[in-house]
Amino acid sequence: YAESNENLVPYGLLKHVHMPEIAKTIERLSGGSAAGLVFTPHLVPMTRGVLVTMYCRGRATTSQCLDAARRFYAGRAFVRVTDKPPQTKWATGSNLALVSYAADPERDLVIAMGVVDNLGKGAAGQAVQNANLICGLPETAGLDGVPVWP
Repeated sequence: YAESNENLVPYGLLKHVHMPEIAKTIERLSGGSAAGLVFTPHLVPMTRGVLVTMYCRGRATTSQCLDAARRFYAGRAFVRVTDKPPQTKWATGSNLALVSYAADPERDLVIAMGVVDNLGKGAAGQAVQNANLICGLPETAGLDGVPVWP
């Protein structure tokens, strides 16, 4: 505990284990464009929650990014697109993923942000969601609780 309390540590610099999966997904969703994505995960001394901030090149505006995300995630039970940068507490105790974007087309920069509860969506909740789909149950069965933070 003494090593992690009041401490923030970047890890997986330039070679995070999930980077190939993330890049492959972005390339698939973008029609084959190479993903020039940069992100640095950080270990934070908190019980629940993961916040990711990813940077990539793009000439879109923030509004365009948010509109595209709302269209893409329309009808998805567990994804919420927020106008403000998401906070980890917004997902605490839930199976939700909250995402947002900030963009500066003049600098050719898009910032994507997302939060999940790593003990919910990041672990058990995701397993239950997949089991529901495999068993032909509604995707939300047993997972439609609201976050414990207002």
